[in-house]
Amino acid sequence: MSRSHFSTRLIDDECRSIIFKEPVQDKVIKGHLIRAVEVPNRGSCDVMCYMEPSCVSINIGPSPQAGTYICELNNATDDNKGSRVLQSKKDYIYLGIENPCSSSPCFNNGTCQAGYTSKGFRCKCPTGFTGAFCKEACSFNFEDGIGGWVKSGTAFDNQPTFGDNPKERKRESARQQGNWWIGGAELRPKESAPPGKQPPDADLPQGTLTSPCFQIVGYNISFLIGGGCEINKIRAELIVNNKVVRTKTGNCSETMYRKSWDVEEFIGQYAQVRLVDEKSADWAHINFDDLRGDVICPPV
Repeated sequence: MSRSHFSTRLIDDECRSIIFKEPVQDKVIKGHLIRAVEVPNRGSCDVMCYMEPSCVSINIGPSPQAGTYICELNNATDDNKGSRVLQSKKDYIYLGIENPCSSSPCFNNGTCQAGYTSKGFRCKCPTGFTGAFCKEACSFNFEDGIGGWVKSGTAFDNQPTFGDNPKERKRESARQQGNWWIGGAELRPKESAPPGKQPPDADLPQGTLTSPCFQIVGYNISFLIGGGCEINKIRAELIVNNKVVRTKTGNCSETMYRKSWDVEEFIGQYAQVRLVDEKSADWAHINFDDLRGDVICPPV
């Protein structure tokens, strides 16, 4: 039997592509069953595995019903850490896919699903964790890019920024957390880009950058903020139930300082943070980093 390859093109990380390895006759994998279904042929079982995001192998064998087969969808392959070796079962066939999830790349009990994204897998994170590998607690520090933040306008087109770019051009230090941050007047979107550069119209673009949704579970949310200091034009907003309930702005300095919101009255509610740039003159940009606090991320 030849190897089978299934793929489709949808949007974002919903495109799945899997390749089945050579079948193993008279063998099955046990203890990793997602579900068992009756199918008319082996090809139908392949397709069902492809359609089930957590399926990485199948056992297929004869059904008591003449002319049909039992298709068992499994969430492990024989090379998974901790999975048992294949067991003998007459007239059954075991097929596993090329499985990057066998190395357990997802942290904090994240679920690895093979065949997605350019990495060959995606991690579905439990509540309270986020990031490509579920490594991050619910904080937004831009070390993995802007992620699920949504842009409008052009003010944040070159973000995030790498390194202490203002200091590279002999300005005050940004004092960012880590390597990546939002620098509204900066032009260093890649580590390899020349340090210290700004776009020619650094303070002209306007726009917004809105965070993914999170749930407030405690008393405090904090973040680093710098840049402009005219709060009616340059600000960070906390949005709850589609209403702006808190705002903060910078200090007319490239240096970011930690500021916070008391959010006790919103415990249990879902919220977002929106960065707003509505100015096109001096200090018409916002610097921002390391949103954190008493929040949890919904499962992704």
